[in-house]
Amino acid sequence: MMRAGRETEQFSFDVQHIGLDMDFHHPKGRNLRLDDKVVEQFETDREHAEIFIQNASGDSFSTEELLSWFLLQTQTTLAQHVPQKALKDALETGSGHVFVTFPIRFEANTFHMITEEGPQDISALKVMSKVTIQRRETEDSP
Repeated sequence: MMRAGRETEQFSFDVQHIGLDMDFHHPKGRNLRLDDKVVEQFETDREHAEIFIQNASGDSFSTEELLSWFLLQTQTTLAQHVPQKALKDALETGSGHVFVTFPIRFEANTFHMITEEGPQDISALKVMSKVTIQRRETEDSP
């Protein structure tokens, strides 16, 4: 499983996915409902349910893998997406958590999901997550 962007020199991050909000390249847009089986898969296993399908390869991705794909595509780490205050607090206390929404945009024909109207390309996805921050112990750590 891909886990890009989950560590920096100072921190390691654990992500718990809370919810999704999506928009589609479809006339109904954000009002297009997901297929009931997709909703059930996500509700059963929010981290690992393979509900996103990459159009080019046909490979299925979970929420966890899609977040890693996003971090790889943007060449960022979680540290660049969480509030700086949360990082500062975690440095001082050793750990902490923060709620973060990751907004991901998609060109048409990149990823799709199964909806009430069959497979539809995703145009935007908000991945709502709880990010736990752990200070990594180094020789310079307090």
